[in-house]
Amino acid sequence: TAATTEMAQVRSHYGIGNRLDSPNASAAMAVAAITNGISRCASVQVVGGLDTHYENWTDEQGPIQRDGFDLVAAIVEDLASKPYKGSGSESWLDHTTIIGFSEFSRTAMLNANTGRDHSLTNACFLLGAGIKGGQVIGASSDVGMSPQPVDLATGQLDPGGEVIRPEHIHRSLLEGLGVMDDVADLRVPSIPSLLS
Repeated sequence: TAATTEMAQVRSHYGIGNRLDSPNASAAMAVAAITNGISRCASVQVVGGLDTHYENWTDEQGPIQRDGFDLVAAIVEDLASKPYKGSGSESWLDHTTIIGFSEFSRTAMLNANTGRDHSLTNACFLLGAGIKGGQVIGASSDVGMSPQPVDLATGQLDPGGEVIRPEHIHRSLLEGLGVMDDVADLRVPSIPSLLS
């Protein structure tokens, strides 16, 4: 039947095996929920096992991260392939913003166990609707890996600028949706260089 064929295509695209409690199945369900009008927001944990304080950093971290980024790529491809509400020229990716982040970051330097410890400096990626892609906003210092101040209008390093915090991202996304009042009382400006 058509439903069986469609399910086989979804399983193949996302690499879903027999376990429906996998990140791959969760990603497929998130896209289905968004594109079928079930939800306007979905959250997916694309990988686990990144807490590598010991020598497993050199062997395990790269493949785990690659699996996560491959899953994000599958989500992007799926959203880009689906016409938005019957539109011939726009896809669901044109109407969906994807944010990828970790709840904590890793130091840039290896520790005494050839692993990496937690850090207060973090990064995230954004893509899709409303995001001006193809750029890096911000940087860390060469010594100490501290976040550096940025001119929010240009996204370039500026000693007189601001260190970007999660609330800057939140404020930018709210403004991208047209929410201009500071209803969340974020007390920070948006990042104009982030938005398209």
